[in-house]
Amino acid sequence: MTADSNKHSYAAVDLGSNSFHLLVAHCDHGELRTQDRIKEMVRLGGGLDADGNLDSEVQDRAFACLARFGQRIRGIPQENLRAVGTQTLRRMKQANAFLMIAETALGTNIDIIAGREEARLIYIGVTQGVPGEDENRLVIDIGGGSTELVIGCGLEPLETASLQYGCVSLTRRFFGDGRISRGRWEKAVNSAMADLQELRLRYQATGWQTVIGSSGTIKAIEEICRRLGWREKVISADALHMLRDRILEFDTIESVRLPGLSERRHPVLIGGMAMLFACFQVLGINTMTVSPYALREGVLNDLLGRTEQKDPRDKTVEAFMQRYSVDAAQVDRVRRIALTAYDKIADSLYARPVHRRLLEWAAQLHEAGLSVSHSLYHRHSGYLVEHSDMAGFTRQEQLFLASLVRCHRRAIPGDYGDALPTRLQEPLRMTLMCLRLACILCRGRDDASLPEFRLSASEETIQAGFSPEWMEAHPLTLFDLKQESRELKALGLRLRVMTSPGS
Repeated sequence: MTADSNKHSYAAVDLGSNSFHLLVAHCDHGELRTQDRIKEMVRLGGGLDADGNLDSEVQDRAFACLARFGQRIRGIPQENLRAVGTQTLRRMKQANAFLMIAETALGTNIDIIAGREEARLIYIGVTQGVPGEDENRLVIDIGGGSTELVIGCGLEPLETASLQYGCVSLTRRFFGDGRISRGRWEKAVNSAMADLQELRLRYQATGWQTVIGSSGTIKAIEEICRRLGWREKVISADALHMLRDRILEFDTIESVRLPGLSERRHPVLIGGMAMLFACFQVLGINTMTVSPYALREGVLNDLLGRTEQKDPRDKTVEAFMQRYSVDAAQVDRVRRIALTAYDKIADSLYARPVHRRLLEWAAQLHEAGLSVSHSLYHRHSGYLVEHSDMAGFTRQEQLFLASLVRCHRRAIPGDYGDALPTRLQEPLRMTLMCLRLACILCRGRDDASLPEFRLSASEETIQAGFSPEWMEAHPLTLFDLKQESRELKALGLRLRVMTSPGS
């Protein structure tokens, strides 16, 4: 495939707790047409111990799989690629170290997404092509390490939740030695039901007209029920009870024999079955239709929306600004100056378009903490950004934003970027410098006092030039800039302020 034809190709990679998926599609007149699908049962979640350490054999299996995926997506533009990691990567103790090798093997960045963001993307994927724009639907996706439940109307999620049980984790916890008994089954179901009880009233109050299931577990259960002649194209509560009784006739997982059950799904079916049974019981579900789509389709459609300037993160930031009543004029002032600074030194940066967007969003959010208190408001801003549910943002993006807004003024802590992977350290350093400079220049909260300025950057030195007339009229700002030259040492940068007649 030529480079020119690749510019309309998109790819999504889903690093699930049980399976890794690759979906490649071609965009034709705004619609995605699937070109290729690859699925490998890596069982990443099965290799994670209670302390979050990953088994070396499973780790090698994951890297080998990603290398194969990397070959398939080679040549597709980076902006048309997105890879996401879910529950196992959220739990992994050395996730950043794993990602360094995994991203090299795959050839693109891997984003760790929060449970609610996973639920949102699953809903986007599952609802593609589903009729009934005006009715509420409940979507349930049982993954390897977590289960996502979403109520939405049309393409808009209304309620999202992510539970820390999936087919792998439930199987390991309650059937870890491979033995099956009714007592173990009831403990597994009751444990899942206890988690579901926390959302039952809220979900029932919102209500739904149809229930849709996705993921390998649910598709496997639907196939088994169909082969046994219990239902066609749907899963019923009666069929689930009969399947439970059939499974409990076996003494071990190894001995389970059911029509339509693949060898790859066989080891974790009982945990997924227990989770689905609990969902039916707690939420009073009678029938569920099964979708062929899931997280990767949602990632792909969300990615296409971003490239077509329909980025859901913009809506999230706008809602955040309204919620915390930020001064719109001031944050726009800071945004304009920060982006101007960024653009002046962009040629010196190792940066991608997303880093500029993150700087823009940080400028819009940096004063959110004023709604809590003026004292140390930058820390409040950082806390709100880090710990809020921000639809559309990955975990790394949210931590990046939180670091920017938390450190936009006062002293920069030595560990300001420790939570981020290595690839984001340099973009964070330079975008933080741009935001801090903008906040200093906009301190007067007045458009008339904003200067024209020159800016250049090397690896260790930032040079800022202002006209002599402006410098003479703004002694407080010059004092702040001199103070800033000391603060930026924490970033390994030296700020030089000079007269620049042409500014």
